Amino acid sequence: MRQLLQSRAVRSLCYTLVLALLATIVPPLAKPASAQLMPNYSVGVADFVNESGVQGDLLARLATDAVVVEMSKSNRYDVSITRTLMKSKMDELGLHAPLTKLDLVRVGEALSADAMLEGSIKSVQISGSGPTRRASVTLAVQMIDEASGEIINGAVQTGTSSARVGYTPDDNTLITEAINSAAFLAVKTMVDYVIPEATVMMNIGQDEVMLNKGIRDGMKAGMRMIVLRDKEIIGYLDLRDVTPQDSTAKVVKSMRGIQPEDKARAIFEMPMVTSSLKSEPLPTGAPKTSSTSSGAAGKIGKFLVGAAIVFGLVSLFKGGRGNEDAPNIGTGGPMTITWDGKLYNYGKNVVELQILRDADASSTAAQPVKAIRDPSLWALGRADLTYLYNPANGPTPVTYYKMDNSASTYTEVNWTVPNEGWGTPHQYVARVLYQQQTGTGQNGPTYTYSFTKVSNYITATAIQPVSNTNMDPAYGDPLLVSELRQTGGSNLDWTYSPGADVYYVKVEPVEPNKGPIWQSDPIYYQTGTTVSLPDSMRLKLADALSHSAYIDSVMKWKVYARHQSDTSQAWVEGQESRFIIGGMPPGTPN
Repeated sequence: MRQLLQSRAVRSLCYTLVLALLATIVPPLAKPASAQLMPNYSVGVADFVNESGVQGDLLARLATDAVVVEMSKSNRYDVSITRTLMKSKMDELGLHAPLTKLDLVRVGEALSADAMLEGSIKSVQISGSGPTRRASVTLAVQMIDEASGEIINGAVQTGTSSARVGYTPDDNTLITEAINSAAFLAVKTMVDYVIPEATVMMNIGQDEVMLNKGIRDGMKAGMRMIVLRDKEIIGYLDLRDVTPQDSTAKVVKSMRGIQPEDKARAIFEMPMVTSSLKSEPLPTGAPKTSSTSSGAAGKIGKFLVGAAIVFGLVSLFKGGRGNEDAPNIGTGGPMTITWDGKLYNYGKNVVELQILRDADASSTAAQPVKAIRDPSLWALGRADLTYLYNPANGPTPVTYYKMDNSASTYTEVNWTVPNEGWGTPHQYVARVLYQQQTGTGQNGPTYTYSFTKVSNYITATAIQPVSNTNMDPAYGDPLLVSELRQTGGSNLDWTYSPGADVYYVKVEPVEPNKGPIWQSDPIYYQTGTTVSLPDSMRLKLADALSHSAYIDSVMKWKVYARHQSDTSQAWVEGQESRFIIGGMPPGTPN
């Protein structure tokens, strides 16, 4: 029997039969299912703890605020719970910082938050002097699920900041910049991590269950999961056999008996923080601490400083040609490249920023697809390249500066970037034409010019947004729920966007509270010119719409698309289309 259940064909058949059985015994939804609503968590953020011994609570508060800012920019987390409200709830409960895990759960419940975030500054390090002065700050953050009290996300990241030619900030500024960098990296790590969740489909014998998610959904053999029923932990699972579509798990512990339709959620394993992290030496103006490193600890500190110097020297010669540190680029959207506008003396030493595509940037023949000279655009710190690929725009002329290896100055060159249309992934890098004043001549200041080393690269794909003219039902047409339930009946369809290999659909009422808010799981493109909701999601949408109060409600829906290998995790938002809920299946409660 066990071998039979492990057969792929038999398991798929069982899967279908279970769905069919559940459809006959589970009544239609009486109200929208909250588990299918907005993807972003409501998160309360507790003030961080400073374990470094540098600048005390002031630095901890700064780190807390930096993480909150990055979380608010991510569009993944709702961090609107204020520090004042948090303090008020703690006072009501008689709690004081630092909070234990149980304390966090109690505060989260009082705030009606989905999760609570706590964090700590593990180390602050300062090394070098003058133009080689460098700060690094290590942050550890972890997110506690309000329902289960388990860690569901987290990160340990180290941010750095260095003095640059023409820019020698004080130690406090360097530490602040390093904190901001660590906060950005930590939040990006959490945003990139998708908590694997699944539904129990059936029991296999005494101590195994089948789940409806597999490798494609982030499930891995050996992963531990909690089982929830109405927000209460009722068991623990250990994943064993994982396939692309589903998985089987061993029941490690069961308090109330695990049943089909129970929810399973992965337990996050918090990264370890190395025990060798120390905070040394203290920055200028920082409060003194009562202890100093000596003996073995002092040797470890010297070793870390030495290692940091070696790392800095290695980094100095990475990334291509040039005399100055390379700019570090990031993403602010699917096709938006970002950089730090404070670099190179807040742009005063920048002659031109060049963004290159799929090019050997060390070559003097490299031609940028965008060149930025305007100081205000440099200070803006971002550039959207989508316009290069919109066929309506045609080819794009670019004027840029070229500088040969033996040249002492630059010359202006023109070329035209062909418009290739939507859908081709590219790699982008950046470099800066840098100027440094060497003296003053008869005609004013004299400068030397050189290109910096090349930045890190990012991958980006220009994807045409899904428009309402490519969506079915067409704008304003009715969608019959009874037909939505039928195989081969109604569905949400749209035309494939070149370059997009994963989509999701969001449906919500035009008038608030006149219908459900529903969002699909990721939909992976396979073949063909038309993409539609898979059967399982189509049925879930039908369930969400199936209420007599929603008849004739006007709903709006959008399709979001992205390319999975792109550096940016942002989605290309499609155009809004609308439909009217135009029918109900027999037997729906009034």
